[in-house]
Amino acid sequence: MLRDRVRDWTALGLLDLTHLAIIEVGDTDASITDALGFSPLINSLDGKRFGAKGFVFPFDYLEDHCGWFELFVTVGNDGFAFHLFVRDREGVDPDLLAMCREHAGR
Repeated sequence: MLRDRVRDWTALGLLDLTHLAIIEVGDTDASITDALGFSPLINSLDGKRFGAKGFVFPFDYLEDHCGWFELFVTVGNDGFAFHLFVRDREGVDPDLLAMCREHAGR
C-alpha cells in the first residue's frame, strides 16, 4: 500500500509536497502532535477536539484498509498534504482509533 502511494505521489509530482507519518503502537496524541506540528484529533479551523459537540472531521480522506487507516489532509493550494497511516491496533492512541473507526463507518 505504501509503495503504491509513493509511486502515485512521484508520478503526480507530489512526493516533495507530501509529509508522511506512520502511527504505530505506543504513539500518543502528544508524540504525534510533536512530530506533525498539529493534533489529528483537533479541527484546526475551529479548535474543537474529537468528542466535543460540533466536532467536524478535519481530514479530506479516510479509508479503512483492514488493519490500517489511511488519512490525508491538504494544506493550502500548492498540493502540500499530510498523509497518515494509522495502525488499527490496541496501544495506538485510543481517541485517534475511535475517530478513525467512527468516520470509517464502523
